[in-house]
Amino acid sequence: MNGDIAIVGMAGRFPGAANVWEYWSNVVAGKITISELTRGELLAAGVPADQLDDPAYVPARGVLADPDLFDAAFFGITPREAETMDPQHRLLMQTAWATLESAGLATGQPFGRVGVFAGAGFNYYALNHVYAQPGLVETQGLLSVVLGNEKDHLAAKVAYRLDLGGPAITVQTACSTSLVAVHLACQSLRTGDSDVALAGGACVAVPQQAGYLYETKGIMSPDGACRPFDASAAGTVPGNGVAVVALKRAEDARRDGDTVYALIRGSAVNNDGGMKVGYTAPGIAGQVDVLTRAYAAAGIDPATVGYLEAHGTATEVGDAIELSALTEVFRRGEQPCSIGSVKANVGHLDAAAGVTGLIKAALALHFRQIPPLAGLKQARPELLDGSTPFTVDSVARQWDADGPRRAAVSSFGLGGTNAHVVLQEADGPAEPGPGAADGHTELIVLSGRGPEAVREAAAQLAEHLRQRPDLAVADVALTSQTYRRHFPHRLAVAAHDVSSALVRLGRAPVREAARRPSVVFLFPGQGAEFPAMSRGLYDRYPSFRADLDHGAGLLAPVLGLDLRDALVDDDPHGVVHRTDVTQPALALHELALGRLLVSWGVRPASLVGHSIGEFAAAVLAGELAADDMLRLVATRGRLMQDAPEGGMLAVLAAPAALAEQLAGLDDLDVAACNAPELTVLAGPVEQLAAFRERLDAAGVRCRALPARRAFHSRMMADAARLLAAEADRVAQRPRTVPVVSSVDGTLLSKGLLRADGYWATQLRSPVRYHDALLTALGLPDPVLVEVGPGTALTGLARQSGRRVPTFALQPRPTERTDAGDVLAGLGGLWTAGASVDWASVRGGSGARRVALPTYPFARTRHWLDATPPPPAADPQEPAPAPVGTGEDEVLKEIMELWGRMLGSAEIGPDANFFILGGESLLFIRMVTQVQRRFGVRIPVEALSADPTPRALAGLVTA
Repeated sequence: MNGDIAIVGMAGRFPGAANVWEYWSNVVAGKITISELTRGELLAAGVPADQLDDPAYVPARGVLADPDLFDAAFFGITPREAETMDPQHRLLMQTAWATLESAGLATGQPFGRVGVFAGAGFNYYALNHVYAQPGLVETQGLLSVVLGNEKDHLAAKVAYRLDLGGPAITVQTACSTSLVAVHLACQSLRTGDSDVALAGGACVAVPQQAGYLYETKGIMSPDGACRPFDASAAGTVPGNGVAVVALKRAEDARRDGDTVYALIRGSAVNNDGGMKVGYTAPGIAGQVDVLTRAYAAAGIDPATVGYLEAHGTATEVGDAIELSALTEVFRRGEQPCSIGSVKANVGHLDAAAGVTGLIKAALALHFRQIPPLAGLKQARPELLDGSTPFTVDSVARQWDADGPRRAAVSSFGLGGTNAHVVLQEADGPAEPGPGAADGHTELIVLSGRGPEAVREAAAQLAEHLRQRPDLAVADVALTSQTYRRHFPHRLAVAAHDVSSALVRLGRAPVREAARRPSVVFLFPGQGAEFPAMSRGLYDRYPSFRADLDHGAGLLAPVLGLDLRDALVDDDPHGVVHRTDVTQPALALHELALGRLLVSWGVRPASLVGHSIGEFAAAVLAGELAADDMLRLVATRGRLMQDAPEGGMLAVLAAPAALAEQLAGLDDLDVAACNAPELTVLAGPVEQLAAFRERLDAAGVRCRALPARRAFHSRMMADAARLLAAEADRVAQRPRTVPVVSSVDGTLLSKGLLRADGYWATQLRSPVRYHDALLTALGLPDPVLVEVGPGTALTGLARQSGRRVPTFALQPRPTERTDAGDVLAGLGGLWTAGASVDWASVRGGSGARRVALPTYPFARTRHWLDATPPPPAADPQEPAPAPVGTGEDEVLKEIMELWGRMLGSAEIGPDANFFILGGESLLFIRMVTQVQRRFGVRIPVEALSADPTPRALAGLVTA
């Protein structure tokens, strides 16, 4: 299988840059980020003073910020394992995750076999920090230490911790390591071993705050400056960094709509062999061969390359040989090829150098800019006299080209392994679709393993939006919803533009999602309606519009009006508040809204309806056909409108507390019990007036409701009798979703039918919403959402004494014009743990994935001092257990042992060894130490069933 390979993601950390975008900004600006180290920094790092005083000592290096910080918990690694692990392994792991995120692949959804091809520099940390620790190897076990430090396990550990199932191959070819890794990754993609490949490298030489001794005619710079292809070039400068790219077959990237930064047209790898001055010297024949074969593999003429990212170490011999080889392979094109080397900016990043240059060249193609050669004073003579097809640029410039822009990258390893990669620009960036910048409210979601991570993610995104105010909110929403892994701690904001997103990101609450929440739909009853309550939903969501159009058309002959006049238009005459219109309007609106929510992937565990709201619940539960329900509700509304005039009064008291005030007012009925001390009474207007006078005299607060009929009272008896006859003609079906009855508050299970005459009883009986609410709150991890206008039902739930998540989809009587409140409510549901089908939410929005900040890893220090304190005592074999050691003392000693092995001070007696992050090898090591300490045999199988200190102590003292 041959073909182009697409670079679809990238991430890295470099001297002076925390990510690839800061890195590119530095490159374009020609900024040099090699650090000149102070004497204080060098002394603090342990550099001897007499060495600093040596005139040949050069205090310069490309320094990586905070290599000691690592989010061990994110990867399920114990603190002890993290601090004994090579920081190159750790940083590569985090960078690999960030690369997957940048490619939209860290989603938790399967996307094929992912290969890992990576290498690292020399492990100074193991030499100076790990093996120097007295007793560490004895405590942890040599194998455990080796697994965290040897290069053999570098790629495999990334694959294991990120659950990647493609080839995991550590590549080691010195300076060319990471570009050779890219070459091998491309081969893996072409042969089908991988569907996605991560390729890169890491170099973290410690201590970082250390320079070097200059040697005449050596490869190091005498003044701490790296000037590739400069007439004054005299050597290179070391630096630290880590970088990874994500690669896919180009046809797969096009199919998946990926952002493609550049295409890899071809590449080649070889070795100089023995035909050179020495092992560490470059070989011109080998370089000519690798260049020639790379362009043959790419099928393009080298003369069409407009920018070449050279190996460019700034050594006199190295630059001369590289230019000679390039000149032999390249012929002069219509325009000279610009040559550069990022080592001028950041220093020589060793195993990460090749991929760092590749990222620079790919971004040059992506942004169509020729980057400058940083720090250029005077170009080498052969770059000025026309003897080569190359030129150098001292400042960035626009990359003009008649044909496709092409670039190339070289990386030559100490020892002679050479790599060359040929790149071409991808298709131009996609234009925003019709919905990507049209001002609709969109939902941006963020998550993290802890609340601090979410707040940091919100701060990062806010800063990114401030720097990129041109971003379409729809694109940001799409990327956050679909192309990021969703973690338990969550935040969601609904915004229509960048400025509103910035405001809301700063104040949105972080919520911990339940693993399996019981989402309860609450459907409000009469009194919640408002004119045009369906407008925003009707205009934006086709499925909602279809439901409303169908229902309005069905009921128009029955009602003598089009419900859309009240639900979508302004309803100047207020017919939406007339009972015979209100009830079918609410039922239709709530049904369409409930169906919309279900179409978005939100699956209710139960449904609760308040009065008329129970009819929409019955359709969503599968009990009634939608058309039958709407006709039945229209009849119900007409019958109730035709009932004798009456009224309703809300009283802040429990029914039992009203006996004295109700004495002699025999025609009043309890119409609703909405809360322990919120009761609604209904009946004749005259008796309600008398009742209100008594309440006022007793100091009991009350409020007259706008209803002109006595709903849910004996005055509805005739309406209930007539409704029963109508309901008997409607087909009843077994429920597919449980419903909580508003008649008595009981849970009506799936698979059953309602009792005969239920709907007539429901019309005549009081609404026992509080009882229904308590039943719903008894479900596991309940999450309540009000599916309809207003906040009455969720407000009552908040008064129940139970702290549960509650959300209202239309909390305001004048909803946002594009149904933004509904999206905000959906975001709340997602933060509480509800599943959401984001593709269904977006529909055909036309949004596209964009680059956003990657996961904000916790900045926790995991580091062993290079010079450990002397051991307190000579480490001998553990002393035998003293006679009469009790279980409590044994338990205490075991917990202390676990704390030392796992690097955690918080070990409880019932802590699970594996949940704490321990692995099987460390478990066996722990058991062995306990056996030696106490002189007993521990049955490993028995302990594995309950791997806790308490269980282990019991086995020791048994």
